[in-house]
Formats: sequence, C-alpha cells, structure tokens
Amino acid sequence: MLTVLAAVERALMRWTLRAAMALLVLAAGIAFYQVVTRFLFEEPSTWSEVAARSLTIWMVYLGVAAAFRTGALLAVDFLYSHLHGTARLVLTAVIFGLSLGVLLVMVWAGIDMVMRARFQMLAGVENPLTGGGISIAWVYAAVPTGAALAIVGLLARTAEQVRALLAERSGTAPVAPHETYEV
Repeated sequence: MLTVLAAVERALMRWTLRAAMALLVLAAGIAFYQVVTRFLFEEPSTWSEVAARSLTIWMVYLGVAAAFRTGALLAVDFLYSHLHGTARLVLTAVIFGLSLGVLLVMVWAGIDMVMRARFQMLAGVENPLTGGGISIAWVYAAVPTGAALAIVGLLARTAEQVRALLAERSGTAPVAPHETYEV
C-alpha cells in the first residue's frame, strides 16, 4: 500500500514540476510578445500582461510544492547537522508541524479568497469561447492548489526523513531521502 502511495506521490510531484516549468516558458513567451507589441509595433496587447502575471503566479505555487518535496524551503541544515538521535527527530517533527500549519492556513484562506473573488473578472481579458470575462478566482485558485500539493510533498519528505532517522537509530542502513526529480 505504501509503495502505491509513494508511486502516486512521485508521479504527482513530477507532473507538478513539469507544469511549473511549462508555465514558466509560456509566461516568458507571452512577456516577450508583450514587449514586441508595445515597443516594436507601438500597439500594446491588452491581455498579455495579465496572462503573464497569472501564469507566473501559478508557476510559483506549483514550484513551491516541488520545493517542499525536495526540502529546498526547509533550510535549517546547520541546526539539523549538529543534532543527532532524538533531537533530530524532534526538530523534524517541529518543522513538519509548523510547515503543515502554514500550508493548511494557506489552503483554507486560499479557498476563501477564491469564493470571495469568483464574480470579479480579470481586466482586459475576454474568454475566447464565450466573449465574457474570465474570473480572477482562477488566478487565486493557485494558492490552495499549490498549498495542497505542497502538503503532499511535505508528508512524503517527512516520512522519508523519519524512516531514515529511525533506521539510523536502529543501526540498519539509512535510507537517503530523494532530493531530485527526473523531469
């Protein structure tokens, strides 16, 4: 069962990281388009700035999930390297608890923001299918989505750390946490 969960988590984090990278490329391309239309043609597009900003927001929140998974945001390496045994396990639990608390607040507040802003439309952007506006709630949805994905990464990272610490404590071969993802 744990093997299946680990495989699902790894696939989810791999696709999250791929989506973040694709959004970065798309946002950069749209920003370049904006510069070209503004300075070369002297007719700035109305949608490109809003689109690039929205894609960048989504890219950041998806990237945060991958950063939590690899431990990139939990940089207390100095303290962690000087602690051993139970103290290191306690530090891992404290980091996990604080991070989980912040992420749960982000999910809760993010859902609240999405609900409050669902009738507000993005300025200068029209839905190409309906001709109506596009709700700014789609941009705000990046907050709870990224935080929820970060919780998955945090759980997986902490489980690996605890397993490695317990293996180290019992004298068996330590299991090193995975630091990178192949994209």
